[in-house]
Parts: sequence; C-alpha cells; structure tokens
Amino acid sequence: MEKTQRECIERIQSSLKRAECVRDAIDILCACFLARANDNDSDPLWKRFYNIQMCSYLISKKNLDVSEPEGDMVHDLIRDTWLGIRDYMENSAFGPVSNPDKWFRTIRIDFPVDPFDSCCSFFRGELHLVCQNDTDKKVKTKTV
Repeated sequence: MEKTQRECIERIQSSLKRAECVRDAIDILCACFLARANDNDSDPLWKRFYNIQMCSYLISKKNLDVSEPEGDMVHDLIRDTWLGIRDYMENSAFGPVSNPDKWFRTIRIDFPVDPFDSCCSFFRGELHLVCQNDTDKKVKTKTV
C-alpha cells in the first residue's frame, strides 16, 4: 500500500512540475510577443489586460505552437480591443472599475483559429478540443 501512495504522490509532483513549465512558457511567450511589437505602453492596466488575453489565446493552442506572424496579429487584435476598453474605462458613467483583473477576464475576444486544425473548433464562444487519439471520444470544453 505504501508503494502505491508513493507512486501516486510522485505522479502528482510530476504533473505539477509540468504545469509549472507550461505556465512559465506562456509567460515567456506573452513577453516575447509584447517585445516583438515594440510595445512600450507602460500602463499597468494595459499589461494586465494583454497578459490575460494573450494567455487565453495561448492555452487554446496545441503545444503552445504559435508562429511569429500569428502572435503579432493576436497582439494587434488585443491592442485594438484595449483601445476601446480603455476609452470605456475613462469615460464610464459608472465610475472606475473596482476589480480590473476580474473584469478583464470576462472580456472575450474572438481570436481566429485554424479551421484545418483537427483538434480545435469554436462553437458559440466555447473552444471544443476533440483529439483523434482519444479512445473514448470525449469532448473537452474550455471557455475562452
């Protein structure tokens, strides 16, 4: 029994380490595409909005596989959306947003997806991942 518990703990630790590596990779990709855009906007709210939205896009990508032009285009799409949001935040009759991070997570950008990617498709704002390698053919859903 002790060996089974030890193996279980080791598997959990291994999974956590992989998740940590993925999180680090996402953070690095966000920073790289921000640097590639030569984006020197120092507004901390812009940086938070960008990170939240770019992370949302990146987790929808299989193996975080994003080309340079694709990442540049996604940055531009996020930036254009930000300009409208910033204007709304500055001119809102309701006053300042009390929790910007929480509000930024509710904003959904319709990111383009590759229609030929056999593992990804969008239906009503939800990303459905259907991988051909799944033997039980379960559909995994993520809202992005």
